[in-house]
Amino acid sequence: MDTETMNSPASGQPALPNALSRLMPLIEGLIFTAGEDGLSLLQIQSVFEECSRDELGQVLELLRREYQKDSRGMELVRYGGRWKFVAKESVFPYASRLYSRAHASSLSGAAMEVLSLIAYNQPITRVEIDEIRGVSSEVMLKKLQARDLIETCGNRETIGRPLLYQVSSAFYDVFGLESLADLPECETPPAVNDLFERPQKPEESADQEAARTSEEKASNEKPSSSSLGHQEEIHKGREVLEPDEILDAPLKDPS
Repeated sequence: MDTETMNSPASGQPALPNALSRLMPLIEGLIFTAGEDGLSLLQIQSVFEECSRDELGQVLELLRREYQKDSRGMELVRYGGRWKFVAKESVFPYASRLYSRAHASSLSGAAMEVLSLIAYNQPITRVEIDEIRGVSSEVMLKKLQARDLIETCGNRETIGRPLLYQVSSAFYDVFGLESLADLPECETPPAVNDLFERPQKPEESADQEAARTSEEKASNEKPSSSSLGHQEEIHKGREVLEPDEILDAPLKDPS
């Protein structure tokens, strides 16, 4: 952006001190990189601590007026106290024309993944989609919007009031669906609690249970052959003394 032109008296806009005029391209770039989330005035001030809110507000207002010009395809808006860049309404018909010949088969795997998440979970926010996928979905959302497969449907009433997404009417035409009820059933992973449940054994009949109980009882009462052999070896290896004889027996010399 030409800050000298924006800051000149001929532009019809209030002039800014040189220190603030140098911030304009920086603030412009920060808001652009923030994407759909935008930036609050407090976030911008955290980067430029030497500036007051009033000074930063002047810069933002100057940027907003600059992007209102017909020569700009974007505009700087403030929604819910957050500044962000959005495409002007005049751009959308041409964006739709750009992708009018694109079919669902030409969508990338990532775009199909995002589209599926919206179809099965709408209305849903970008942050919720990102949490499920583990990566940013901002670019995919813009591509799906440009192809008129999804649309925004308001804001979630939470901090930042993020946009909600749903599939568009064109989505049903592209995939040949009458409603979302026609979507194939989605296989879901087992619940967390199910992962820790022990598998249940098959039920036994009364005769099988009685036979098993009898075998276990007999096995516990009958000493094993290995146990008997071990006891015989102990008796063979030493003389067995009665309790009274143990007290009277002479001690052997260790040497």
